Amino acid sequence: MHDDLAAAITREGIAQVVPLGGGLWQVSNVKRVGAVRLDGWEVRVEPKVPIRNLFHLLARGKSWGDWWPDDLKLDDSSDFSTVIAEAFLSHAARALRGGVLHGYVEQREAAQTIRGRILMAEQIRRRTGVLLPVELQWDDFTADIAVNQLLRSATRRLIGAGRLRDRVRSGLLRLDLALAEASLLTRGARLPEVVWDRRSERYRSAVALAQLVLTNGSLDHRVGETTAKGFLLTLSKVFEEFVEAEVARAAAPWGGRIVAQERASLDVEGRIRIAPDLVWRDSSGPRAVFDAKYKAEKPSGFPNADVFQMIVYCIRLGLDTGHLIYAAGNEVPARYEIRNAGVTVVCHALRLDAPPAAISAQVDQIISGAAMSE
Repeated sequence: MHDDLAAAITREGIAQVVPLGGGLWQVSNVKRVGAVRLDGWEVRVEPKVPIRNLFHLLARGKSWGDWWPDDLKLDDSSDFSTVIAEAFLSHAARALRGGVLHGYVEQREAAQTIRGRILMAEQIRRRTGVLLPVELQWDDFTADIAVNQLLRSATRRLIGAGRLRDRVRSGLLRLDLALAEASLLTRGARLPEVVWDRRSERYRSAVALAQLVLTNGSLDHRVGETTAKGFLLTLSKVFEEFVEAEVARAAAPWGGRIVAQERASLDVEGRIRIAPDLVWRDSSGPRAVFDAKYKAEKPSGFPNADVFQMIVYCIRLGLDTGHLIYAAGNEVPARYEIRNAGVTVVCHALRLDAPPAAISAQVDQIISGAAMSE
C-alpha cells in the first residue's frame, strides 16, 4: 500500500489507515464494506457479519421482507458487492419476464403540428398573435417511467463499479439494452418516487435493490487527484435501520408506537436540541428510549459518550431506564446505575452472526425487558 491509497481509503470513510513503518500499515475503525477502485487499485472490505445475515439486516431495515429467491446463492465466501450485483440482476430479470413496463407520462412541447391538448394560457402568454408553434400537452405511453429509470441507472452503475463475473456483466449489459428507452438519472439528484399498483408490483424487489445501489451504497466521483468508483455499504446505517424496524415489530404487541428521531429541546430556552433514535410512546407519554449504535462512540476524553447521551435522554423524557443497542463484538452487555440521577443505562449487544429468528428473539427480549421494567 502506498501513501496516496492509504489517504484515499481514509478520506472515503472506509477505514482509518496509519503507517507503522517498514511497509506495514494499521487498518482500524472499518465503517464500510464492499469493493471500490481507487486510482487503479481495487480495495475490498469483507463484513464480519455473514453475508446472508447482512442481507437479512438490509431486508428488515428497508422493509423488503424475505425478498430473495431460493436460487440466489448467498454463501459466506461471496463478497458483498458481487452478491449485490447478482441479486440485482436476478430480481431485475425476474421483473422483466413479463416485458418492460410502460406507462402514461405527461408531455409538453411547442410543435408545428397539433396533437393532444392546446395549452391556451401558455400560448397566449408566450406567443401572443403567433399561430405556430403551438403549446401542447399530451400523454405519451412510454417505457421512460420511474421504475425503468431506476433499474437502468442502477444497471449502469453496477457495470462500472468493479470486477464482475462474466455471466453477471453480460446479464447487466443485456438488461441495459432491454431498458434502452428509459432515461438515465442524473447523479446526485433526488430519486424519482414510485407509485405502486398492480402492474408495477413485480418490479418492487428490483427497485429496492436499485435504490440501494443508487443511494448510500454507490461511489462514482473524483476528489482532487483520486477517482473513486465502486459499491460500499455503511454498516452503522444498515444496523440503525434494522434496529428501528425490529424494535417497532417487537413493540407492536405491547401497544403504543415507536417514534424515530424525535426532536426535543433539553433546556428551557430551547437552544440545546436532542433527537433520540427511538422513543416508545403510548397515551400516557414516553415509555422507553433506545439508541442504536453499531460501535460505541469513544471520543478522546469521553470514553462513555453513549452513556452520557442516554442519561440526558432519560432525564429529558422523565424515564428511569434507557437502552443502548450495539452489535456484539463492538461492545459488551452492561448495566450502569447512575448516582444521584435515578437513571439506569442498559447496554445490549446483538449477535448478528446468529440465525435471523435468533436475532429477532434477542430484540424481543430487549423490548420485553423494557416493557416489564416500567
